[in-house]
Amino acid sequence: MNTLSRAITARFFQNPESYNALRKQWSDLINSERKHELTAAHHLVYLSLMGKDWRKGFTPPTNQRKLDNGAFWGWKMFKALEMIQRTSQEQELLLPFEGLITPPMLSEIRGLLPTGNPYAYKPADFANISFPFDAYAEKVQIKREGTHE
Repeated sequence: MNTLSRAITARFFQNPESYNALRKQWSDLINSERKHELTAAHHLVYLSLMGKDWRKGFTPPTNQRKLDNGAFWGWKMFKALEMIQRTSQEQELLLPFEGLITPPMLSEIRGLLPTGNPYAYKPADFANISFPFDAYAEKVQIKREGTHE
């Protein structure tokens, strides 16, 4: 699935006010000088909590010279997914949200986002700016090295 239903996103928030508070906090962040402190992982967490298709925020690299020099494996999408999965990065990831996103909320998002080895993919897997995996699924794993998923 590429978006989350309202039933799923409602699980993240205790009430509609906390949902609206997060939206306001995000708007304030994006419209302030602090926007430069936000990483791709912050954007991905916010979009996930809103139930949006976070993949739309990432465009696969297509410049052949950059691809030949390793740009694909340095793609911010893979790094953002990896950062979200690392519990050691949790405080840094939650800091800009000033308590509106809690560790349990982040943990639930981790269970919905793809995990795995980005090195198992090739640039051709993202041809025509499509993705070889869905944005969300329970316990989904992106392709592993040496598998034919």
